[in-house]
Amino acid sequence: MQLPLLNLLLVPTIALLIGAFFLLNKKTADAISLSIIASIVTVWGISYYLYKLPEPFFPLRVLTSINYLCLAIAAMAQFYFSLIYTNRISWMNNRTRWMHNTAMFFFFLVPAIIQFAFWTEPLRSIFFIGENNIGKQLNSIYIFSILIACNVFLIDTFARKPRIHFFRSGTIIIGALLPLLSRVSTIFGVSTETDILLSMVSFSLALIGFSYGIFNRHSIETTPITRDLVVEGMDDGWMVVDHRNRVIDLNTAAEEMIGLSHEKIYGESIDQILTDWPNILNSTKGNKEIEMRRSVKSKKDWRYLNIRISKLTDQSDADFGHLILWRDITGRKLANDARQRARDELFVLLNAVSSAASRSINLEEFLSESSYQIVYSFRSQAVAIFLTEEGDGSPTRLTLKSQFGLAPDHNKIIKQESIAATIYKWLMHNEGNHPLIVDKFNDSIDVTANLNKLGFDCAVLIPLIISTEHENTVIGCICLGRNENITYSEDEVVRLTTISNQIATLIDNNRRRQFAIALSERQRLLRDLHDSVSQKLYGLVALTEAAQAGMEAGSEIAPLQVLTRIGENARQAVKEMRLFLYEMQPVDLNDGLVSSLHHRLAAVEDAPTSKPGCSQMKTSS
Repeated sequence: MQLPLLNLLLVPTIALLIGAFFLLNKKTADAISLSIIASIVTVWGISYYLYKLPEPFFPLRVLTSINYLCLAIAAMAQFYFSLIYTNRISWMNNRTRWMHNTAMFFFFLVPAIIQFAFWTEPLRSIFFIGENNIGKQLNSIYIFSILIACNVFLIDTFARKPRIHFFRSGTIIIGALLPLLSRVSTIFGVSTETDILLSMVSFSLALIGFSYGIFNRHSIETTPITRDLVVEGMDDGWMVVDHRNRVIDLNTAAEEMIGLSHEKIYGESIDQILTDWPNILNSTKGNKEIEMRRSVKSKKDWRYLNIRISKLTDQSDADFGHLILWRDITGRKLANDARQRARDELFVLLNAVSSAASRSINLEEFLSESSYQIVYSFRSQAVAIFLTEEGDGSPTRLTLKSQFGLAPDHNKIIKQESIAATIYKWLMHNEGNHPLIVDKFNDSIDVTANLNKLGFDCAVLIPLIISTEHENTVIGCICLGRNENITYSEDEVVRLTTISNQIATLIDNNRRRQFAIALSERQRLLRDLHDSVSQKLYGLVALTEAAQAGMEAGSEIAPLQVLTRIGENARQAVKEMRLFLYEMQPVDLNDGLVSSLHHRLAAVEDAPTSKPGCSQMKTSS
């Protein structure tokens, strides 16, 4: 009864190992393969315990069949573990190292055939009954071959490492050898029960050795890192060229970048891939490595590659080939080109807006031309510019100053005060002065409802901000709309913000210039009135008061002379006032210089506007 008690203790131990593997490494392939071994050992233990009961649960024939099946599956699971652990098969990216995952299914053919022959007459009598027991021998040879391959993979992998690392991984190697040694023992003709017990114990110890080797903290690598794993897993292309310029090794990434398969590249001259290879070799003389950029036409599109070429030398510093690294910089190249085009378009647009400001006569003309530039550059269908109106030193409301691209019906809608009031309310509550992107699915604010009336599928609102020493002031808003459901990107919003800041600065400069001109003109009017008309009127007042004072004093004053002087001064004052008013009017020379002179005489001298005849000119002469 000792053996059943031993198996009874072994079963829960294996079950605990299964739970530990699934909890710790449920997403890794090696944990799954080891869990399969643990499950098989558990089935062995339960079946053996049931057979050793005082009243056997099933006959020896069933136990023998279970032993054949469990032994084959456990060996295949250990073989699969060795492939995964030594990176000879990829679990994550399905890249072939030694064999493909689907090839493992062919290993189930032999166990299936053995089970079929074991339970089918007359095949069972031929292969499993008799002194030779051919079926058992075939099964042993199959298991023995799988276990030998498993040990070869593990020993070959660890033998490439330093000796200290080989010893630290000893439990994995010993665990792999134990099932193989148990198969060797069957050569001496042990009984079926002994065979089952040896196989079950050997795979249990192997499972413990594998588990300890994987989770040992003193191990350098949880999974050995091999050359194939590094080279084949590189995103960069890796190629080796010998001294005759023939390709003798390359990885999968290099095949994809070049656009040719391994069979078509291997052994071929590098001149077929790099047409300027001879020139490159001449330029590398005396240099250890050279870096170049090249574009390659792949099966789908162009790829931009950064190629680094290094010389390979042996221990005696003799050249025996070159190592070529191909780095795909297509994404970075396209991104840089896109950013450069965006910068160029931004600079062109900024220059166009500045030019429009310099040649425009008034603000309306500047905004109209700027609107056209913005609509064209940002693939929009319509644009509207709202500006604040100044009242008592602070903005009071928004007014539509310019629009472009709106249909006649929508043109009437955008002029409604409700839209301007809604945008103004949003500007006042937008503390960070952030742009706003709206579409027909976004109705969280009132702005969207009003913009949907204009037929836009999406729109963007950019505040017009001027920066002062102490704060930023909002002077308006630019609204762009699209009739297609393509939301404005972040890059477009950034460029729009830059353009809006430039427009806001130009508008503010125009307002300041207009205010300065008005102030200067007002001061000139005051100065001219003081120097001309006011002086004449002051002279009239002084002459009148002097004549009045003389008459009151009884002095002899000639009334006619006084009135004549008053009349002359009054006429001079009227003439200067007319001249002053005339100078305030714009000059129109479309009718010619003579007509303009007659108009001036009529306005200042009170002369007739008709042209003088020839007789008048003779008489005056």
